[in-house]
Amino acid sequence: MRISNNEQNSYKEYKFNEWTVKDLRDFASKNSIKIPSKAKKKDIVELLQNVVSHPDFIDRSQEPEKLEEELIAGFDDEEDLALLRKEKVVLKFWQKPPFSSLLDSELAKESEIAFYDLAKLVDTFFDKMLHEDLINYKISGIALKTSATLHHYKISSIIKEEEQIQKREELERFRRKHSRTIPKALPQPISPKMQIATKEELFDAMRSAIIEVMQNKEKLRRRKMRRDELKQQKIQMKSKAQLPKELLKHISGREQTVEELHESWYNRIKATIKLNNNESNFFDLANIIKDEEKSRLGRKFSLVRMFLALMFLSTGNKLILSQDEDFQNISIDIK
Repeated sequence: MRISNNEQNSYKEYKFNEWTVKDLRDFASKNSIKIPSKAKKKDIVELLQNVVSHPDFIDRSQEPEKLEEELIAGFDDEEDLALLRKEKVVLKFWQKPPFSSLLDSELAKESEIAFYDLAKLVDTFFDKMLHEDLINYKISGIALKTSATLHHYKISSIIKEEEQIQKREELERFRRKHSRTIPKALPQPISPKMQIATKEELFDAMRSAIIEVMQNKEKLRRRKMRRDELKQQKIQMKSKAQLPKELLKHISGREQTVEELHESWYNRIKATIKLNNNESNFFDLANIIKDEEKSRLGRKFSLVRMFLALMFLSTGNKLILSQDEDFQNISIDIK
């Protein structure tokens, strides 16, 4: 047996002056009217009259309460009826899962809803909220804040998981790098089967081996002889103090040794001194070179060779060179 009671209280006119302060505040709270905590009754009455006089004002206190009572027949005891009476209240969509998880971040973290399609859930939540008769901005703000917290929690969890994976990979690489592996046994080559040779084949093999050894020894002996000959030639050239012909030709202009070059200039200087009555100088020798060499380049090389010969002869205590001033003529005398 089901009985539904709808209580309806309507006020045709508001006599706020006859109400108590408590009744006035209850009326204001039901109609979402904010009243200062220290306001007096006169101020509250004036405020409520201004609000009620507005044409768009709707009195929420006059709306009937949606309450259904279920009674089970057969019970006369009032206490049993009170226990069996069940009030049914219509729940909003945000009070039902999965949208209820958006109102509590800790509950959402425990249910791991953050690892599902969070964007789709939030989109559906606000779509349903927009289709409500009255938009609850408080619930919407809580849901938005919770979704942001869940998104941050999701990103942080993914980053931590990636860091753990990278650490495990680095540890695995380090272990592989520093681990020691036992090498596998190398396969041994299969030795060919021994073949029985005849007497003639054995002698031929021995003969060819002996000939090969003798040829190698002969090659080594000839190489050693060639090295010894080259070594002796170098020793002889050093003992003679004779440069190679190509290099000697560039230095002296002739295929002669340095001693022969110095001796030839020494003889020339002695002859020049005898002709000039015990006098000779650098310019006299330069005139001799000019008469002998026709090309300009040849004269330059001859002058250089002559000057070097004079330096060597003077250091060898064969000539005396003297010069009064720089860049002047050089006098030459024989010791």
